[in-house]
Amino acid sequence: MKARAATPRRRTVLRQKSWRQVQALLHDRRRIVRDPVLSHHRLLLPRLPAAMEGMRIAHLSDIHYGIYLSRRALNRVIELTLAHKPDLIALTGDFVTQSPVFIDPVSDLLGRLHAPLGVWAVLGNHDFRAGAEAVTRGLRRNGIKVLRNQHRGIRHRGTQFRIAGVDDSRQHPDVAAALGRGQDPFTLLLAHNPLELEAAAACGVDLVLSGHTHGGQIKFGFAEPLYQRFLPAGFMSWGDTQMYVSRGLGKVILPMRLGAPAELAFFTLHAG
Repeated sequence: MKARAATPRRRTVLRQKSWRQVQALLHDRRRIVRDPVLSHHRLLLPRLPAAMEGMRIAHLSDIHYGIYLSRRALNRVIELTLAHKPDLIALTGDFVTQSPVFIDPVSDLLGRLHAPLGVWAVLGNHDFRAGAEAVTRGLRRNGIKVLRNQHRGIRHRGTQFRIAGVDDSRQHPDVAAALGRGQDPFTLLLAHNPLELEAAAACGVDLVLSGHTHGGQIKFGFAEPLYQRFLPAGFMSWGDTQMYVSRGLGKVILPMRLGAPAELAFFTLHAG
């Protein structure tokens, strides 16, 4: 009897099973899962409404789920995030590296995240390589609000602030169009690439959360000025607009980090 050809869905499941076996070999359960650096920041923001005083944000970026970051490691990141009870969770792109086989698994894992003001995401350059529409569908299916050059209003303690998100800089994002014409007392922008800082400042954005650079991933101290110019990490500003660039959680090209450890960032907002 002639065997039936595998359906596209079955082929995807088989590929995912094969990659899980590769992950199991590379990430033996006996190995210690290293926690990312937990960075805590107190942000002073001049236009912050009184109702938003003390609001807590968790920022995850550049997960690159796959052969360099295991299911167990990502579950640990999720546990650490939830343990801090953030009011809002921001995900700034590069959920996978290139293969679409990891889109559904990482989306399902991140579906465990929850926060009173929601879990919000934008896409990174690697997500477009793997399939932007598939990544968007996977995340939204798991309750994550993906902002594709658009904004939403969030009510918090009787006031409303605006959260906006733009696609990666290679996709011709338009910060002004994403923000729309409405006026809100405070605006948070999620942008995978920190190149959007100047455009955000021109539009009066208060705070930008970004990633993309990995802080260099492999960083040598003697070249610090070059890294900060071309692969920045940490705080930046343009006028009254503040930006934080996360070193991210995952790895690309090489399965290692040196001088730029993985980071899970937390922010507490204050008027000042």
